[in-house]
Amino acid sequence: MRAAVLRGGSFTVEDIPEPTPGPGQVLVETAACGICGSDLSAYKHTAEFLQASIDSETPSFIFDPDADLVMGHELSARVVRTGPGVEGFDEGQVVVGLPWALDGGGTLRTIGYSNQFPGGFGERMVMQAAALVKVPDHVPAAVAALTEPLAVGFGNVARSGAEKGGGAIVIGAGPIGLGAVGGLIERGVAPVIVSEPSPRRRELARAFGAHIVVDPAEQDPFAAWREVAEAGQPLTVFECSGKAGMFNDVLYKVPRGATVMLIGVCMTMDSFRPVVGIYKDLTVKMCLTYPPEQYPATLQRIADGTVDAASLVTGEVGFGGVAAAIDTLGRPDDHVKVLVRPHLDGSEVHAPDLTR
Repeated sequence: MRAAVLRGGSFTVEDIPEPTPGPGQVLVETAACGICGSDLSAYKHTAEFLQASIDSETPSFIFDPDADLVMGHELSARVVRTGPGVEGFDEGQVVVGLPWALDGGGTLRTIGYSNQFPGGFGERMVMQAAALVKVPDHVPAAVAALTEPLAVGFGNVARSGAEKGGGAIVIGAGPIGLGAVGGLIERGVAPVIVSEPSPRRRELARAFGAHIVVDPAEQDPFAAWREVAEAGQPLTVFECSGKAGMFNDVLYKVPRGATVMLIGVCMTMDSFRPVVGIYKDLTVKMCLTYPPEQYPATLQRIADGTVDAASLVTGEVGFGGVAAAIDTLGRPDDHVKVLVRPHLDGSEVHAPDLTR
């Protein structure tokens, strides 16, 4: 099968062996796969990415950097065939799924960050049947690929406990931040203030329901909060940018007793002054996982039109354009979400066609 392979620090399009589904697994073919900020980290900061996985004892993100790697975990796919013991899936059925599979030793591996389990930057993948969710017929397969990043935002809002009566600040309006905005609006949180330097992403934040949207170069979101918040109103801050220094900045500016959710991944070393947060009696949660039921719930939000997932897709690229497309993540004005589509040729980024 064809795939965009990370080999020796560079992407190359190669023919590689097709994976075989084991017990409890399903072989699927990629319909669409989003490019994630974590992919940028694993590509540009491979040593740091792996060391963080080792230091945190997180085997699901450990791979051999000297062996071929096929990334891609924000995916939608069509069923090809099932492995032993799997029932209830039909050939051609469109599915999405939490991107994991169990290896022969029973260790959970993340699809796209495993040499054994290639991801959605290739034509075919093996996924754990228990992790799959069937996509309703009326939802385009490419749109369904937005389930995973949006679920991170919705899921961590659920995890935060933010609710009606409280307010929120969301820093960074990428797909995860926009999912957080959608989750906060769904729960009746108000006001929801979004800080985002990209004009394109600020417009999306407004479309997702944010009450106040600011350009941080022109207005501090915490100043905007102080202007509109009720006295003693609880505040939850969702740091979705992953920008170095941002957490320390939040510690100094956030009001006493607030909750801070660290969702954006800062891959490099960072510094902050803990005593500031201690004196303010802050609650800080560092977020990787979220309630698993939020994954199918987010697909349902997409299916019933509560969330306009299609509005996030700003480009598509074939396997030959993966490296250039990943680089656009460092230029947030260029794109919001670029999908990898196996049927496309060449290295250029195409306008999205979500009907395929």
